[in-house]
Amino acid sequence: MRLNAFIAKAGFTSRRKAALFIKEGSVKVGGKVVCEPWYLVKEGDAVTVNGKLLNAEKKTYFIVNKPKGVTATVEDEHALKKITEIVPKRYARLYPIGRLDKDSGGLIILTNDGDLCYQLTHPKFEVEKEYVVTVKGSLEPDVLARLKRGVFDEGDLLKVKAYSGMKKAGGNTALHVVIAEGKKRHLRRLFKSLGNPVIDLKRIRIGNLRLGDLREGSFEKIDRETIYRLAIGKSGDR
Repeated sequence: MRLNAFIAKAGFTSRRKAALFIKEGSVKVGGKVVCEPWYLVKEGDAVTVNGKLLNAEKKTYFIVNKPKGVTATVEDEHALKKITEIVPKRYARLYPIGRLDKDSGGLIILTNDGDLCYQLTHPKFEVEKEYVVTVKGSLEPDVLARLKRGVFDEGDLLKVKAYSGMKKAGGNTALHVVIAEGKKRHLRRLFKSLGNPVIDLKRIRIGNLRLGDLREGSFEKIDRETIYRLAIGKSGDR
């Protein structure tokens, strides 16, 4: 098995981040530093990352309804509360899949499965994420057209795949939007560029995995087969 895949399967991090650790010289195989993510790990090889010995572990999956104010970046040392603190402490090696900033809420997946993380976050797989967004002001026809056409911000093309269910309430507008990629603060930057800053943002779907009636701040453990089938439309039996 390739070294980056081994690290991901051990639940340490995703394949992409594993490759960064390897290239930085933080990974040893049999006591020797290896800097090639494609290095083939053999049965019995001792693999360490920053001195920590990795072992294969059972894959675990939770869906969480993240409240606003909770940080989804586990590396943030200054966070008042992290997403991983919502689930029982015995599941200490989980990490969140995908971006959901502190000021946003809704569906997020916690797991130690690097393969699932890769398939849900790499742009080539184009997994849909649906959000309910509330923005300031009205969304005129030309603005709605630009939502799908896209705008450039800091070198990124930001756009939505689809929108629906637009409702006006006072001086604000709410609608459902779907994106198939996830650049940093994607929707907030997009609507701000269009002159309609985001007031509230909640993710309600990843692939065909839906938040449903899961209460805010609550979590639900889910099996491998179900999350693979709903989130990416593939069998988890592998």
